[in-house]
Amino acid sequence: MTAPAQADFVVPRFPWGVSAQDVTASKATTERIDPLSAAAARPVTWGILVLAITLPLLSLLIRGDEILSPALFGFAVLGLLTAAALLLDRTRSRRPVVSTAWAVALYLLLAAVQLASCASTWGANAVLRDDWAPIVVGLILLALAPYRPAVELAIATSALTIVAAALAVGQAPFAAAELPIGVLAVSGSTSLATLGLASAAYALSMNRSILEWLDRAWRAAANSAVEHRGGVARSVQQRRVSLVNRQVVPYLSRMSEASELTLEDRAEAQALAESIRALLVADIERGWVHTLLDEVVGSVLGSQTSASADDPDDVGRTLTTAQRTLLRAIAMVAVEQSRATELRVALRRTPSSVRVRWDLALPEGGAPPVQQLRSVLHLVRGLTSRSRVEPRVGGLALEFHYGH
Repeated sequence: MTAPAQADFVVPRFPWGVSAQDVTASKATTERIDPLSAAAARPVTWGILVLAITLPLLSLLIRGDEILSPALFGFAVLGLLTAAALLLDRTRSRRPVVSTAWAVALYLLLAAVQLASCASTWGANAVLRDDWAPIVVGLILLALAPYRPAVELAIATSALTIVAAALAVGQAPFAAAELPIGVLAVSGSTSLATLGLASAAYALSMNRSILEWLDRAWRAAANSAVEHRGGVARSVQQRRVSLVNRQVVPYLSRMSEASELTLEDRAEAQALAESIRALLVADIERGWVHTLLDEVVGSVLGSQTSASADDPDDVGRTLTTAQRTLLRAIAMVAVEQSRATELRVALRRTPSSVRVRWDLALPEGGAPPVQQLRSVLHLVRGLTSRSRVEPRVGGLALEFHYGH
């Protein structure tokens, strides 16, 4: 069986199969190109959402007399709470990344919050710049910066700003100051536009810096791999050389000194031939993922991990360097940090992707498996599609796809 050729290191590639040249800073998502940075920003997301939820409550205490429809005000607050809960839930480590469909649903919900808030004070909101809805919508857009592309955030900001401006124009007859309609439109939407565009600018700046760093990092990795390729090739032959040194050479030396061959000598020669043949066949049929697990388990001194792989078509050998790197990271974290007692991985090619499934058993008495593997779960969440985590007693199952 001949392994499929692979053009490693020709072009830096991301784990989901998109080359660095195809990803622009405006269309990339921070969570996709640097998942751990997005995970580190999650406490900031929490803080922004807490602030957003606090503002309508303060408005209720300070300007409660302007709320003419408590039901609509309650609907607006409920919509805000739903948006915050949706964002927090979709950004957990065990969830797939926020999809475009979920993001559009969130933007529509934010527009509904603006409409309900405006309707609840219709005819009584004399100072438009103090309306809480545009501010909290802008804050939620700001919280979305690590999870959505800059161009999408800019478009959503523009659309929601238009809604806020239109609502401000509609309330112009009730304004305390007689100002031109244009001024009222700007006054009622500036806070949303400022925060939303700040979110898009931040995402654009972060993504540009990360993409430049990734390009340099992958090229450095390519150079290092080329330098060490000879050593890797030599290590592949080590088992064969060891067999020859331990068994074949002593046998030939003994035969050269013997006056005649016995039946035992012939039997030993036959056993050696079968052993060498079995070793060569095993090397030929051995898949890349089998070698990976042997290397990882063997690199940890005193490891008691039982590792097995199910990849009959040797799909692992056809993966990109970045995709292989993620598989190695999962195995290393499971063996080195979590001291997994059992490690199983299965790879299957589908018409449009490669499906990967890990089954991990961890020692009892430690932290829950999801907490032990939180960092690697964030990586999987950002760098793959359709990721799914199934917590179990004493372990977990992790499934994801490379591709579409």
